Amino acid sequence: MRLLRTKFPYWVIALIVVVVLVVVAVAYLGFSRLGRTTISASFPSAVGISEGTDVRVLGVTVGSVDEVIPEGETVLVRLHVNRGVKIPADAKAVQVTPSVIPDRNIQLIPAYSGGEVMESGTHLPIERTATPVEVDRIYSSVQELTEALGPDGANRDGALDRFIESSAETLGENGAALGRSIEELSRASVTLADSSQDISSTIVNLQEFVTMLAENDAQVRQFNSQMATFNSNLAGQRENLQGALHELSYALADVARLVRDNQGLIRDNAHRLADLSQITADQQDDVLEILKLSPLTLQNVINAYDPDSGSLHNRLNIREFQDPVGTLCNLMRISRYNPGDGLSMDLENLLRADIDACEDIAPELNANLRAENPDLPLGILGAELKQAIPVPGMEQPVVGWQTPPRSERSGN
Repeated sequence: MRLLRTKFPYWVIALIVVVVLVVVAVAYLGFSRLGRTTISASFPSAVGISEGTDVRVLGVTVGSVDEVIPEGETVLVRLHVNRGVKIPADAKAVQVTPSVIPDRNIQLIPAYSGGEVMESGTHLPIERTATPVEVDRIYSSVQELTEALGPDGANRDGALDRFIESSAETLGENGAALGRSIEELSRASVTLADSSQDISSTIVNLQEFVTMLAENDAQVRQFNSQMATFNSNLAGQRENLQGALHELSYALADVARLVRDNQGLIRDNAHRLADLSQITADQQDDVLEILKLSPLTLQNVINAYDPDSGSLHNRLNIREFQDPVGTLCNLMRISRYNPGDGLSMDLENLLRADIDACEDIAPELNANLRAENPDLPLGILGAELKQAIPVPGMEQPVVGWQTPPRSERSGN
């Protein structure tokens, strides 16, 4: 209780407060300076640059100028970039004037996008800095130009006056035309710029074409020689060609009159041809089968000719007699009777299961029929008489089934 009641002198309290403020200030300064990047840059001049001037990247303030030191013909500017802001190792420093009033800042370009980072303490030589042209230098250049073109310069003998007068006389009434020419030239330049890729591709293709011609120089020379010969022959036959073209004009006129006089007949024939083409298209499978089997049929007819008797040898061979059950199964294929008809195809699809079942049991039923019935003529139910006996008069007889007919077998 006695300690709590003890009062400290005011000077002690003030001293403690001062010490705390100093410690806080030192800690703040040390923390703010810790990790920032210091850079020095040499400029030809530093008008409007002073301590505290902003240092920016892409227009965003990232630091400030610490010190500006004149060094003869150049100026050394020391600056810093805040902690956490990365600057590329190859960055440059540029003085920028954002307005007419000379309130400048220093831009570091380009912005960091990857790669090495500029280290603290880096110096940018004058080759890596840029300074805008001063207004007084522009005025000085204009003044020098004016003096060079004035009465003490190029216009000392009135040459400039005569040039201006001659230009005025030459362009007197052609100002509008000159303006249109410049405008058209500008449009042409824009068109060429928009078509630069196409022009480049055209040049590349032209180069490839020229290279191909160079590589085939002998063939190109031969072609040119042949074309020269052709042109010479054509020139020699000019009168004949002219006469042929003259006669062709008469023939075309006759054809035109023939078509005009027979328009109705030609139209009817075209309609009939269309119907014939449609029928041919509908029967395409049948026509294709005929074309495939016609050579074989003609060969069989030739082979069937008997030179001794001067006649054709043939015998009846009806497939339906050899496979009666299969014939009944084929009768169930309704679409065969009306090809292309949708209703017939639908009905056949409904009978598909029955047709498949009929074809599956057809061999067994045919075998039963052959076993239960006697031998019939013409190969009915037997298929054994089909070309089984050599045809008389043939040099190379065609042999069918290798087994003799059942009626000729021993024991039957």
